[in-house]
Amino acid sequence: MSNLELYIHIPFCEKKCNYCDFVSFHANYDVVNKYINKLLSEIESKKYLANDYQICSIYIGGGTPSFIDSKYINFIMESIQNNYNVVNNAEISIEVNPNSVTEEKIKSYFNSGINRLSIGLQSTNEDELKTLGRVHTYNDFLNAYNLAVHSGFKNINVDLINGIPGQTPESYKKTLKLVLMLNIKHISIYNLIIEDGTPFKTMLANNEIQLPLENDILLMDKITKELTEYYRLNRYEISNYAKSGFECRHNLGYWSDVPYIGFGLNSSSYINNTRFKNKTNFNDYMSLDYTGYMISTNQNSYYDDVKIIDTKDHINEYVMLGFRKTSGINVDNFYNTFNQKFDDLFGTALKIYQGMGMINKVNDNYFMTENGLNISNSILSDLLL
Repeated sequence: MSNLELYIHIPFCEKKCNYCDFVSFHANYDVVNKYINKLLSEIESKKYLANDYQICSIYIGGGTPSFIDSKYINFIMESIQNNYNVVNNAEISIEVNPNSVTEEKIKSYFNSGINRLSIGLQSTNEDELKTLGRVHTYNDFLNAYNLAVHSGFKNINVDLINGIPGQTPESYKKTLKLVLMLNIKHISIYNLIIEDGTPFKTMLANNEIQLPLENDILLMDKITKELTEYYRLNRYEISNYAKSGFECRHNLGYWSDVPYIGFGLNSSSYINNTRFKNKTNFNDYMSLDYTGYMISTNQNSYYDDVKIIDTKDHINEYVMLGFRKTSGINVDNFYNTFNQKFDDLFGTALKIYQGMGMINKVNDNYFMTENGLNISNSILSDLLL
């Protein structure tokens, strides 16, 4: 059977961060309870979409999944196990924030079958955490990490951000080193992007914050490279580093054209060459009756957007996502997927960037070099049809 991934969106947070543009918000117990019931109805009603698939990974994201009672996570896991063909060694991840996770929650996650935690730390510097609008401290993170280890979790990711207003290369180096010294198996490091509609966007326009200089960002990238190599974490994607065997299988699936179904507010699905976007408005999502989904003559009404992926779009997405991986794109896999030769489509641009040292080819794999990854957006604009 072919592989399929599942994503579950929990949109609730204690407080929205200054940089966040995700669909997330604070909610009371009654709202959370009603949302989970709607989510469970969606999960059960869409099971027929996965009839020909086996579930290789599950990711519970947000928002902040650890914000809600752990019983709801158990309900979600039970529904998936009862309605989908989940393989025995599936990677099952959940995102947690240090301030909202407890020993009871972590043990409950572990007992429900979840085997991977992703902890949103972002920085060990208290001033930087306050600037980001985070509601936890570094000590909260250490407590959460130790609880996870003692509860049996062996696969733990830590999220960090660089380019934070007021951050220096020295403070970033201290953050990264403190995390890597914990013998972390996986780390995600994201360059801060100021998104429209966020408090940071307004604060930047009003000169209330100042971003690090470009030379400081470049130095932070250099620090990342040196420290991750020293602690033997391999860069396997633009923003992700892992010890061998601990690469995030769920994200690798996204970047390798594995189909997926998303459940919950604003989540996306990609299956049978079609992309579906769930309702973004909370009231619109909550008004849906999923019990009639399977027999509905207008399933498109359940979504904000439905798009058939034609060959050109498929190739562009395949290239864009494939080049995020440091392993790049295998020409044989590309041919088997599209019945077209990779070199025939992109040979001219590939030769130019190979000559510049931005793209390399080993055996049958084209991949971006370290320098190429640093300007990947520019390169990809020349590699799209």
